[in-house]
Amino acid sequence: MLLTVAALPAPLSAATFASDRTVVVSESLPDNAYLAGTDITVAAPLPADLTAAGGTVTLRGPIAGDALLAGGTVSVEGGVEGDLRAFGGQVTVSGPVAGDIAIAGGSVTASTTAADTRVIAGVARITGAGGNAAIYGAEVYLSGEFAGDVEVVASDRLVLAEGTVIRGTLEYDAPQEAGIPASAAIEGGVTYIGASSYLPTVEQAQTFALAGASVFFVVRIIAVLIAAALLAGLFPAFSQKVADRVLSKTPGRFALLALLGFGVVFATPVLIFILLVSFVGMAAAFLILAAYVLLLMLGYLYAGVLAGAALSRGIFKRSAVTWKFALLGMFVLYLIGVIPVLGGAVTFVLFLAATGSIVAIAYRTAFGRTPDADEDLSSVPAL
Repeated sequence: MLLTVAALPAPLSAATFASDRTVVVSESLPDNAYLAGTDITVAAPLPADLTAAGGTVTLRGPIAGDALLAGGTVSVEGGVEGDLRAFGGQVTVSGPVAGDIAIAGGSVTASTTAADTRVIAGVARITGAGGNAAIYGAEVYLSGEFAGDVEVVASDRLVLAEGTVIRGTLEYDAPQEAGIPASAAIEGGVTYIGASSYLPTVEQAQTFALAGASVFFVVRIIAVLIAAALLAGLFPAFSQKVADRVLSKTPGRFALLALLGFGVVFATPVLIFILLVSFVGMAAAFLILAAYVLLLMLGYLYAGVLAGAALSRGIFKRSAVTWKFALLGMFVLYLIGVIPVLGGAVTFVLFLAATGSIVAIAYRTAFGRTPDADEDLSSVPAL
């Protein structure tokens, strides 16, 4: 619209356009009018077309041509001899329209004798039409007299007022049948499509379920990849210690760490249950439960870090644990986990080894001893 106004002759542009100011047309203009502003009011007759956009657009004078209106609030009180196109949050049409009407808005109230009416709104209140009418909205209210056929698609409900007259047919699609008053007259009959169109078919339901599962699968992969990379990137020293404990020693060390992890994973729930039963240890039970859940999450994520560290050492001959290899390891571990039985077993063993390594480091740190990769597990008490 701004480009159109800029292309107009200077006198017309200066007379009919104002930016961020009130625009009031109180005198008839010689040609098409293009208006833009915060508050627009057309009170004079216009001999040609009108295009207006603003926060509030009010049309009181008759328009000899077509009208294109857009705004937060649009009110058409004067007549329009041509077609009317209106878009806004709240649109009200009370003046006569000789041509066609097309309205889109959050709330639309129209009372007119337009030859053809098309409305899309959240709440649509239509009082009569001079021809056919097609109305789409959440809530649709009909009243007055309609000279042609009426088609309604209402996602919530359709309501007909007392004394509504439809000279043609009424075809509507809604979740439930509309209550038609006894005083309403529908000469062409009523066709109710029904609520079945809102329910998916079995094939559609299967497609939706598959799509939802796929989205969940992708989101879960992305989440664990990011989490593993963040752990390795934000805590490189700790991640290096976990990997060194598991991978730098003999297979016996790996087995001992896995056994330690196994004991912690399966003995801790028993300890929590005993504390809960005793009542006295409830506070300690909840504290241990929170630490246990955190440990399980870290164990799974560090299983991916271990996989990345193993790939780094076996393929690239690098012992340093970086976020890139943690990302790669978690992705590979996720792919391996898809393999029936074998994938789950590999993931579970790495999870136990990572959990055992974390517990051993935490124990030595808590008792004031700096973890050393050369230490064995003999000083870790049995759980």
